[in-house]
Amino acid sequence: MREVLHRQIFISFCLFILIALSAKALPPASPAGGGMLRLDETHDFVATTNAWFPDEQFEGLTAEAWIYYEEPPVPGTFWSIIGQEGRFNLIIHGNGNTLGAWGYAVDAAGSLISGGSRLPEKKWIHVTAIYDAGAGKGFNGKGGNWCCPGGHLIKSDKPLRIGGIVPQNLNRSHFVGDNLKVRGYIDEVRISNVVRYVGPEWEVPKGKFKVDEHTISLWHFNEAPGSKQFKDASGNGYDLWRTGVWAVEAERKLTTTWGQLKRGIL
Repeated sequence: MREVLHRQIFISFCLFILIALSAKALPPASPAGGGMLRLDETHDFVATTNAWFPDEQFEGLTAEAWIYYEEPPVPGTFWSIIGQEGRFNLIIHGNGNTLGAWGYAVDAAGSLISGGSRLPEKKWIHVTAIYDAGAGKGFNGKGGNWCCPGGHLIKSDKPLRIGGIVPQNLNRSHFVGDNLKVRGYIDEVRISNVVRYVGPEWEVPKGKFKVDEHTISLWHFNEAPGSKQFKDASGNGYDLWRTGVWAVEAERKLTTTWGQLKRGIL
């Protein structure tokens, strides 16, 4: 009887340690609250399964998100936060740890904006990409500086990606350096068909992003742990899907560990 009791105490202690280690690995909730999307070298991106608004010619576009990362990309590299091949991209550049935005307009050279203030690490920050045929960016309510207003972004028949690597046509304007996979967390991604923020300063959104007449995609990432699908709350049906089977593998490992503990193997 005493042996059984000791084993139960040991199992409970091990489970407590596992839970504590998992909790320690997560950052605090973002200012928007709710869940978050974890990204790293293995679980590197989520994407739509089909082309994202392939026939739209946007005269204005705003892509925004809450992000958290513990260390920047090394110099000479960059991370893609949000992007669609051939149309636009929002990145963090390792040269100075700054934000960059790229967009390609019809009958115009691609607009490339990079540099500015250094992004804070180990903090939730609100990042924004702004497109008005040209491109601009900002974080925590400061930025703008887009150029060449007028016209519209080109069409693209590619999926939308959050995280990961978005291929760029090297014949067009692109970021210099190796494109690496994001290591960090992303929450509350919203894309709108207007320029929502006019620099040099604006009010940072409070709470969860809301759907309005200009919202064309919105992801809260409040799904249960292990989810592979993330719903588009805008109603336009552009759900995101996670690559790989990391969640299944993690769940299997935890189940195996629990089974071994109960059988007294560990």
